[in-house]
Amino acid sequence: MSHVAEQPELYVCRGCQSVFVGDVSEGPTPEDHVYSAPGECSGCGNTEFIEIEEYPHFG
Repeated sequence: MSHVAEQPELYVCRGCQSVFVGDVSEGPTPEDHVYSAPGECSGCGNTEFIEIEEYPHFG
């Protein structure tokens, strides 16, 4: 059986629309990961992010 790479969650900065991979932490088991929005945009300093799936509805 081959390994399937985990797809990280992506977030979009509400200020400059840069895309970021979510910060990862361990989930309930070592195989699980929990993603959360970054604390701050490295491009513009904004602290508000939306999940990439919601981006087409943003605005």
